[in-house]
Amino acid sequence: MTQIPEAYREREAAFVKHTILRSYLQRLFLIIGRSVSPVINYVDCFSGPWKEGDEKLNDTSIGVSLDQIAQCSKELEVTFGRKVKFRALYIEKNVASFAKLKSFLAEQPHKNIETMCMQGDYTEHIEDIIAWCGGDFTFFFVDPTGWKGVVDADTLQPLLRLPRSEFLINLMYDFINRAYSIPKHADDMETLLGESLNSDAGQNIERKPHILNGYRNKLNQEYKGRTTFVPINRSGTNRVLYFLVYLTRDATGMRVFKEESEKMKNVQRVAQQEIKLRQQSYSGTDDMFGGEDDVQSNLSAKDISENIYVAKRFLLSKLTTRPLEINREVWADFLEDSNLYPSDLQGAMKSLVKEGAVENLDASVSRRTKYIVKADSYPNKGERWVLTAATDY
Repeated sequence: MTQIPEAYREREAAFVKHTILRSYLQRLFLIIGRSVSPVINYVDCFSGPWKEGDEKLNDTSIGVSLDQIAQCSKELEVTFGRKVKFRALYIEKNVASFAKLKSFLAEQPHKNIETMCMQGDYTEHIEDIIAWCGGDFTFFFVDPTGWKGVVDADTLQPLLRLPRSEFLINLMYDFINRAYSIPKHADDMETLLGESLNSDAGQNIERKPHILNGYRNKLNQEYKGRTTFVPINRSGTNRVLYFLVYLTRDATGMRVFKEESEKMKNVQRVAQQEIKLRQQSYSGTDDMFGGEDDVQSNLSAKDISENIYVAKRFLLSKLTTRPLEINREVWADFLEDSNLYPSDLQGAMKSLVKEGAVENLDASVSRRTKYIVKADSYPNKGERWVLTAATDY
């Protein structure tokens, strides 16, 4: 079972965030480094360090990124014979944090990683950032402590238009949700979501998907790729603190990020359970009266069943009696459009095949277990699936 490091105590949400950053960077760097680019850039627009509990900064995005770069650089060279040049740019506005950052980078042991740091607001360095990227593949990590004027599409526009780029952006939902219906924030909301708000905003809509989808759509008007997200809960509750919004133009990138973000469900449950146990130890009593924000230590069978039901309905809206080739592009579309995890769609398809409602025309899938859909089996070809019977979903 995953254990939450002591350095992340009282910062469990940061642990979940850094875990997905770590796991995705590992897979991304190996994929890009093996076949796409001899140079890989990493840009952290709000690097800190902030509230670090480890003097080696292992509990910061700085330490996480450098560690993954070093590991992947070595694996690419030793295992795949690929010598990839890694470059990392760290930007920090706070003077004291920047001084600590600069000192750390000067002493960091990975001398094969070309590092650079800039002091100031990243929005004032955008031209410098673009010049530094040099047209090579660049992964941007945008992790502010606020939201106004730093994560909207208008501000990010020059970076979003870079052709060889991916983004992981922290959308501070909890802050935005509190400000949503406050009149003085109307212009900020319009900038963020791309629509003007009236006085009834927030009263007659389901706010969470409205904010998230509006933000993703506004970003993608400039980025022109794919977007998805992973929710991070406030420590000790089931309430969303922020969303990590991911942007890619690659179908495989979408699949890989969704696979890694799905793993975070277990990490979050462990983190939340540790918080609950700690709170009980402080009080000396068990929690006898649960509310809607209480932590669940395991995903219930009911939750899994409901996810499969939603996934079935989604797939049945896409499949007809005319064969549909489910290749990597279509699978990425499914993941993006449904907001479901890969296992949800895989489980739903397996259930539909078992019920005789759907058939794979290109392969016998009776022995397939975990991955009944193999959209990435071939470079340019998937498998044809067809609706064979009416259903009641």
